[in-house]
Amino acid sequence: MVGQVGDINPIDHSGGFIYIDETGVYPPEVEYIHAPTEYNGEPWVIYRFILEPCTYINGVLSDNKFHPDKPAWFAKTEEERKERPQDTTYLKNVCDFVGMAEPEMIDLFTSDDPQERAAAWMAVGDYHGFENLDEYPLVFTNEDQVRVRYAEELLSKQTTKGNK
Repeated sequence: MVGQVGDINPIDHSGGFIYIDETGVYPPEVEYIHAPTEYNGEPWVIYRFILEPCTYINGVLSDNKFHPDKPAWFAKTEEERKERPQDTTYLKNVCDFVGMAEPEMIDLFTSDDPQERAAAWMAVGDYHGFENLDEYPLVFTNEDQVRVRYAEELLSKQTTKGNK
């Protein structure tokens, strides 16, 4: 775990953790915990998604390193907007939703820093829904199960606070 996203208390108020594989085999990922707003039998839903690095070439934000001329599914070009203005899959929609300028968002998506990319991908999840980043999330009906899953991360947070 190298960082956090969302609320400082993710199990109670939605948030999650950024992970980097120390072996370098797997790309950085986020596990985002969507907590129930009020516990009334709603589950905790955990979405796990890769912090895909993007490229920005000739006005195209792409998550496809083999075809950087093809925009990411959430970042169709403004030229495409002219043909289908009713679509919601334009980067400007995501930027407007989170109150961020497009150049700033592009910088986050193309950053080498996984924590910056996490902020960008979280914006996509917030706007389009996290189920679009992970179609098969984990579902827990018991808070204790969630606390067991993240015991190490929660302990690490407490240890870090104590050292400051």
